[in-house]
Amino acid sequence: MQLARIRSKSGKPAAAAWIDGMVVALPTSQDKRFADVATLLAGGEPALKKAEAFAKRAIRARRGVPADRVQFLAPTTPQVFLGLGYNYRALATHEGLAFNKHPELFAKLPGCAVGHDHPILVPKVVDKIDFEAELGVVIGRTARRVRARDALAYVGGYTACNDYTAKVVPRPPESGSIIIPLKAADTFGPMGPTLIPARLIPDPQKLTLLCRVNGVEKQRFPTSDMVHTVAEVIEYITARITLHPGDVITTGTSLGIGIIKEPPEFLKEGDVVEVQIEGYPALRNRIQGDKD
Repeated sequence: MQLARIRSKSGKPAAAAWIDGMVVALPTSQDKRFADVATLLAGGEPALKKAEAFAKRAIRARRGVPADRVQFLAPTTPQVFLGLGYNYRALATHEGLAFNKHPELFAKLPGCAVGHDHPILVPKVVDKIDFEAELGVVIGRTARRVRARDALAYVGGYTACNDYTAKVVPRPPESGSIIIPLKAADTFGPMGPTLIPARLIPDPQKLTLLCRVNGVEKQRFPTSDMVHTVAEVIEYITARITLHPGDVITTGTSLGIGIIKEPPEFLKEGDVVEVQIEGYPALRNRIQGDKD
């Protein structure tokens, strides 16, 4: 079972279970922990087992809905939404950079978080936008002063993320204060379509991430190439910032992004971009100019 957040028949967000391409909304009448995905994650294994049992019964009773008929929202609505720069050895080496001594953090904002098939609304002030396939780490229980050896126990699950980024050419030697306008525009942090519970991924450093643009593969790289592992990143962040269920960390991207191509390749209106954790459902979004 994977988790999702969907638009219910009433139009309100609802936590849901995804099993073999079928989606089942999880009503709070069955369990108050089904109120949203973050609350479900905070409920730990007992809540997940109850959700899975309910979803399987619903599917057997033909009450499941095919995933292609569901409107997916971002799996969570993070209050803390952080990203990492240059956290893959291959990309840092390509750029001629030394590996970061500690995680290079930047902030996305809650308005970045949208779901599968939601349009990426590119502001009129942005003329160059790039894709960045990333592994999203979703916190499952409150994490403060966590040591790396214990950190994965605080992860609720993982999801595919696309850290859309406005690019500046020529590239500045230091991002400094421009990082927020480049990284944190509305819709620039889609994730999903599902959240994979951490119990299904015991080692997040043994995954493969992919990105396709209009069906053409642009990125394929292993999470084993991270400079700082998921556990190390959680230790670094929680030494300073308390993370709560539903908060998200995107863990960096690798080779294949458009700006390092010769010549650079940027996204244009109408392009369809997919990001996938290999073996799990792909996140898909279309580029759309913001008309406002």
